[in-house]
Amino acid sequence: MNKEAVSPTFSEDIREAYYMNIMQIRANLVDANVQIMEVARAGGKTEGVFGPRIVKVANSMPTELGFIVHKTYAALMTNIWPNIQAWFSRPIQDGKRSMLEYGVDYVVGETKIPGHFRRPRYPIVYPKHSILFRNGFHLQLVSSDQPESVAGRSGVHAFIEEMKHQRGEKLKTRLFPSLRGADLRARQSPYYQGITGVSDTARVDLGEDNWFEEYENNMDAALINEIASVSYHINELLFRKSEIEFESRSEKNPIMKEAARLELEKIDRSLSKWTPRLSDMRRNATYYARASSFVNKDILGPKFFKTQLETLDIDEFLTAICAIRKRAVVDRFFAAFEPAKHQYGDGYKYNEILKVDLKDHFQINASYLRYYDKNEDLLLGYDPGAFASLVVAQENNDAETLRILKEFYTVAPEGQTEMAADFYRYFGGYAKNKRIKLYFDRAANKRREELEQITTDARILKRELESYGFDVELMDEGRATIYHWQQYKLLLFIFSPNNSMPRVLIDENECPNLCSAIMLSPKTMKDGRIALDKSSEVKVPLRHQAGLTTQLPSALIYMLYGRYSGQMPSEYSQYPDNLPANITI
Repeated sequence: MNKEAVSPTFSEDIREAYYMNIMQIRANLVDANVQIMEVARAGGKTEGVFGPRIVKVANSMPTELGFIVHKTYAALMTNIWPNIQAWFSRPIQDGKRSMLEYGVDYVVGETKIPGHFRRPRYPIVYPKHSILFRNGFHLQLVSSDQPESVAGRSGVHAFIEEMKHQRGEKLKTRLFPSLRGADLRARQSPYYQGITGVSDTARVDLGEDNWFEEYENNMDAALINEIASVSYHINELLFRKSEIEFESRSEKNPIMKEAARLELEKIDRSLSKWTPRLSDMRRNATYYARASSFVNKDILGPKFFKTQLETLDIDEFLTAICAIRKRAVVDRFFAAFEPAKHQYGDGYKYNEILKVDLKDHFQINASYLRYYDKNEDLLLGYDPGAFASLVVAQENNDAETLRILKEFYTVAPEGQTEMAADFYRYFGGYAKNKRIKLYFDRAANKRREELEQITTDARILKRELESYGFDVELMDEGRATIYHWQQYKLLLFIFSPNNSMPRVLIDENECPNLCSAIMLSPKTMKDGRIALDKSSEVKVPLRHQAGLTTQLPSALIYMLYGRYSGQMPSEYSQYPDNLPANITI
């Protein structure tokens, strides 16, 4: 594409009106070397913080290398990069062009560099997963669960998305040391060896990592206020300079043109004095900001907050919308479950994912799962209803480990037909072994009619799955009822160390709602016995139940109990059923 074809004419005013909320304004005024933004849902992180910083860092350090970091490549390719590219493509000049033109200002996943682009200082090692700007600055996608991908690389800046989903120790020990070598010009940049991080508020009670909060203690408030003041002054000068330059283009009066020239010289002297000082201050500064969704209230409008308050439970509303940090851990039904021990994040075949071009449409399926064995049976736990949940697992060959590979759920009016279709899209084309063992609810607190409905729902799901060629065995027909206290004891035993059960591990990338909901599944007491508190299934609207209620954990419980209750040692059943929570036997 010809750059001149979209360039403004000499007489056009190329300034753009651009709305920012107060959080975005402060972020762009301060623009510190380390900039950590803890901003609630719909606060404007991408368009007001992340996107502008990428452009400014790229302009400041031509030919250098930066990193865009997320927990997984899958999220980078399917969510993070598309959002950034959409921001690059926002229309400007009354829709005459995009802010950044593909092929003119940047390219993605290209092995051949356009002729008008500068060559990067270092070769692009992963062109399929890189974004190259025309000044030679390029960004490499980096997955924090595969930090070795930056081994031997010398980057100048790291952009970290959704920090709460990253493991801070991995970033500090493996990624941050890669922010090092650059030429002398890049070392003068205020962004050199810097970090730009954005995230919602972490919910520690769900196992999310709040590692980034420590940067709040590194912020010098007096320095940040001084930076904001100087930056505001420089922005005023730049705006006035652009006004004078535009107006003087059509000015015919020589006296007025001379006055404009003198004022421009005065502005340039002031800029040459304060701009280096501002860069020095920014280079040594850390800026940490925390903002609720209300910072964007003028754009979102009152209906947004009313809807969120009506649809979210109060804990989720306080965290996701109000950015209030939640520390308390509930008294959990999964008392011995520990995310660090019972979740895994290395579940993808990265050698296969790295073959995918960033330009291509990419969707995760079973073929990309590291621990999926297409020759082994699939074990399914199913909890039917208006919100229906399904968890999929496999045992390894020696039955020492059971891995929960994937979660599915549907919300009415969708049902078994849609769930089976989703299951087939994910597993159907890759499974050589089509055998499925389906476990479902046999709870004692159900009326006979309810149990009959559950059995009917399971048979319908069996029929739908078999229409895709699977062979489904219903494992719970005719079984005795299962009491909550029995489930509790099994879970306590199975997630405790040094037991005879298979080790149960959950894929935290493909089962995010299950991992979240386990931490929010409280126990209660009924008639002196331990029970699973399922009140969240009534309080939380259907469309928000996936990660906030006991639905998905219940599906997991049905499978674990149906599969392993017979392996419980006889003496274990003698333990009292009023055991305190969160202990290990």
